[in-house]
Amino acid sequence: MSLLVVRCPLKPSSGALASSPSDWQDLACAERFEWCLIENEFVGVGVGAGVSPSASDHEQALTFQTGVGTTESMPYADQALVLIPTIDVRLIEAKVPLANAKKLQQILPNLVEEYLLSGAEAISVQALPPVPGKPAIQRTLALIDRAWFAWLGKQLEFLLCPRVRLIPDCLMLDFISPVEATRTADSAIADIATIAPSTSLLRDDGNIILTKRTGEQLGVAWIERENIEQGIVLPSIFGKDQAVEISWDWLAPSAVQFIQTNASSKSANFALNLLPKTFKRQSGKAGVSSLSGLLARKGAKKSNSDAATSGMAWTDPMVWRQPMQWALYGVVTLLVGFFLHLSWLAFDNWRWGSQMELLAAQSLSPASITALAHSNNTPSLISGSSPTSLSTPTTVMGAFIKQVTQEQRRQGTSTDADFTAMAAKLQQLKSVFGAEVLQKIDYDGYAIDFEFKPGSVKQSPSEVMQKARALGLMVKSLGSDRYRLEPYAGLGVSS
Repeated sequence: MSLLVVRCPLKPSSGALASSPSDWQDLACAERFEWCLIENEFVGVGVGAGVSPSASDHEQALTFQTGVGTTESMPYADQALVLIPTIDVRLIEAKVPLANAKKLQQILPNLVEEYLLSGAEAISVQALPPVPGKPAIQRTLALIDRAWFAWLGKQLEFLLCPRVRLIPDCLMLDFISPVEATRTADSAIADIATIAPSTSLLRDDGNIILTKRTGEQLGVAWIERENIEQGIVLPSIFGKDQAVEISWDWLAPSAVQFIQTNASSKSANFALNLLPKTFKRQSGKAGVSSLSGLLARKGAKKSNSDAATSGMAWTDPMVWRQPMQWALYGVVTLLVGFFLHLSWLAFDNWRWGSQMELLAAQSLSPASITALAHSNNTPSLISGSSPTSLSTPTTVMGAFIKQVTQEQRRQGTSTDADFTAMAAKLQQLKSVFGAEVLQKIDYDGYAIDFEFKPGSVKQSPSEVMQKARALGLMVKSLGSDRYRLEPYAGLGVSS
């Protein structure tokens, strides 16, 4: 994989009162971006990958191309690490309330007012991701001039890189944790990168800009007047530290080390990126054509590197966070769709039943209406002893079915409620439980009540009715091994 390290120019002091990105166009800042292209297969491989570089890899890791110019003129890279001078970013450690991203943006300006001499309207405030192992409310805040930050974001849109990350340049410096007495560098990193200094300096128009890293996400920068006689004198609080001038000789390997150290979601600066989520790269025709040409030339080399990095990526929980979220959304969508479909089926069944009841009620004869009203005012004959005549209907559909059955019998037509048809159904049911299971049967001219011999059927009443339902028969339990076989598969008769 290839890495493009970009150093942003210093914010001109003459444009301190600028209020919009267009105010910076006349300050000749667009051509002052410094870049360094590091292109080899070892860049981007995680520290824990167990890969030990050879001597040739060591030489390749220190081989890079540099240049100065606009972001449009920079070469393509798989990822870009953009360094903004710490002198233009104020890093503050503060306690931030736990809130969502939208509400947090409304809270941040109020939290930084005490650190500002002017109003917070001209300042862009961002909360850096929490550091693992520290309280969630302890966050680092980055304060950048809003107009300058907008102009930088506009310039970085022209980078031909799929991934662009903007961080303060103080994170390229070495940091000795107070807990650690000595700092042990990883062997894989030590082979390809020198340990970065803890303090750097940059000369600019007779001034010296000193930058020092003071924490995992913290750093300070200040301006000193250059004194040729005394040299560079650091405050006594820094002890024996020496300021080293910024150079690609140590800055490029330090950038590689930063990418490798923060390749895991458990690292402190894994998700650190000062660019807003609305950041978009330009997609002009020239950029697309040059991008496709570069991709074609480096296809074989990139495939080997991607194979090595993908092996590490699958083990990182952050890789699975978004797929797991989409999988959860998919499961929830399926469940919601299932319950909506089930609710629709229940409603459609109720609507169909209501329509059938309405049509049946319109076709009832006066005698059927009287019998139905009588059955609703007296106990059902199906609850106790066996009836000796045609059962009294208890529902509109039941009354209609009995009415149609009687009319067909008067006309001499065979019906499903005749004894021959009902006996055939009973014989079909009996074959499931055994030939000698029936003890008694009663036929009332419409349905058959039958009784099993005690202990002959081991199934429960619900299992007996389920087996009858599987055969297309309607059987209802009357208690004590007694059941009732209905005609027409029980159409319109409530169970």
